[in-house]
Amino acid sequence: MTEHIKKPDEIQFYWGKGFPAVLISIMLLFAYINFIREYGISAAHSSSPPLQESPYFPIAYFYIDFYVFFAVFAVNVLLFLLYKNFYARFIAFFIGIASAALLAYTSSDLFTIKLFIFCSWLLSICTVLPFFYDILLSIVSTFCFLIAQYHPDILGIVGSVSQILVPKKEDSLTLTVYCLLTTIISCTYKYIISQWAESVETAHHINMVMTQMSLFNQKLQNIAKTRGEEATKQERMRITRDMHDSCGYVFVNIVALMDAAESRPEMTHDQTEETLLTVRNLAAEGLQETRKTLHAIRDMQNPIENSIDAIYDIKKLFEQVTGIHVTIDSGNIKHDYGRTIDSIIIRTMQEALTNAIRHGRAEHIFVTFWEENNMLTMRVKDDGIGSKKIVKGIGLAGMEERLAKAGGILEIESPKEGGFRLSAHIPLTGHEGENRNEET
Repeated sequence: MTEHIKKPDEIQFYWGKGFPAVLISIMLLFAYINFIREYGISAAHSSSPPLQESPYFPIAYFYIDFYVFFAVFAVNVLLFLLYKNFYARFIAFFIGIASAALLAYTSSDLFTIKLFIFCSWLLSICTVLPFFYDILLSIVSTFCFLIAQYHPDILGIVGSVSQILVPKKEDSLTLTVYCLLTTIISCTYKYIISQWAESVETAHHINMVMTQMSLFNQKLQNIAKTRGEEATKQERMRITRDMHDSCGYVFVNIVALMDAAESRPEMTHDQTEETLLTVRNLAAEGLQETRKTLHAIRDMQNPIENSIDAIYDIKKLFEQVTGIHVTIDSGNIKHDYGRTIDSIIIRTMQEALTNAIRHGRAEHIFVTFWEENNMLTMRVKDDGIGSKKIVKGIGLAGMEERLAKAGGILEIESPKEGGFRLSAHIPLTGHEGENRNEET
């Protein structure tokens, strides 16, 4: 089933700019229709002469001025609305506000033309500019329009005509109220559109994250499976060799000593004790080798976590799936910190990367490591939107639980410069890479 206008940029284009452009065009059309209805389409078809007609100002000039200023205003208001270049908008603003004031003068005493012109200009400002700037420039524009209405002599009108063109107080008040309402309604409409676009963008982002994380986890599991099968095969061969070379040697010696003792019934007490002591030492050595083999087998259960180098596999997969660049600075860390700490580092990185794309909408993620004073520090920072209020969800709670098992702590913050930063501090005992041979 097809969906209608679901992308945020489409919402901003069609409803944020397209609809206001159509509305502005309709308002300008109404202004033109009112002008024709009041004065006619040209001097030859004039139904009522304008008030400023005089020997020095022929009626033909009146229509020429109106059409020229109307065309200039229409072009600049649409240019200001649809064009994104700052300098073009800057020029269009001054030309637009000047042509609007001149149109108000040209339209003489017809209030409806002025109203449509001014409101269409305010609508374009409020639709395009960011909040605060739109309100500020709307007030400036309204002030300029009122000044031009109250003092038409600044446009070159002199004599008694200028007094006739000064609007009544109630008309000026009405114009001010309409300008204010246009500003408020336009800003409210823009806010609604921006919230709509943001909600759609959030929905798209969530769907994208779910798809990317699903693919990321699937590829990670495939790598773990492939690496596990290969690691299991190689480890099985190594264990077989070790058992053959160590345990097999021990048991063969034990059997040989027992056979020798059995074939020498005349052995003295001291010889018997020496033989038994040798057998015991060999058995203890065999037990030690067996424990090492069992530890090796246990470590084969999670091959993706056998080494801290797995973070580079995670980085590569994450970049392939999400397109987000990840930079890793390994600092002075070691290759292996033992099964527990390696697992904490790998799982923390996975969750930090997931949070960066799920909540932060980051484009670049920086991961740094440093070991100092028996403390391993891992920091993950992104350039996303950050968070004004940090709420610990399941992911962050899981990080803290893993770190707590190793005596570590987790620090999270959203810096003033933006983004999100996570720091994991793990104390080191100096024996992280050793197998726990004392375990049974």
